[in-house]
Amino acid sequence: MSSDLGTFEVGDWIVHNWYGVGEIRKVEERPIHGEELNCYRVETKDAIYWLPVENADNDRTRRVVNKSRFQKALRTLKAKPEKMAKNYRTRNAHIKEVVFESGSLIKMAGLLRDLLALRKSKKLNNTEKGAVERIRERMVREWSACKDIPVEEARTKLQMIVVNNFDAS
Repeated sequence: MSSDLGTFEVGDWIVHNWYGVGEIRKVEERPIHGEELNCYRVETKDAIYWLPVENADNDRTRRVVNKSRFQKALRTLKAKPEKMAKNYRTRNAHIKEVVFESGSLIKMAGLLRDLLALRKSKKLNNTEKGAVERIRERMVREWSACKDIPVEEARTKLQMIVVNNFDAS
């Protein structure tokens, strides 16, 4: 790709901290704050968003991880859970940092693991339940994109890990 089109190419799969996993479908001019900018048109499962090409290299957006990095995330998910803070505000702040600020798949896998372990001993609050679902869906979508498998196959595989590691009595 030529350097004037930025960090990504049409067809790349990327992860945005808020929007999740999406595919760059094309580059088009879009009006942003009264100025016409070249933007990547990114399509996710639930949305379409435009990412300015000149701002694509930021802390909120990254490429989908490669297969070996995804395997590391799966090992993290299967590892021994870490004890979560007793205070729900502290847990909620940790969720916000991991899910919406860091964007790290490894950190999200660890958080999912820890929340699923916590769920065995106490009822999760709404923020925690939402994080579990959001991380699960993001992992499924990223697994599908990085391994080039159907979403439902990735969903089934992730569910098997969850059942084998967290739902068994």
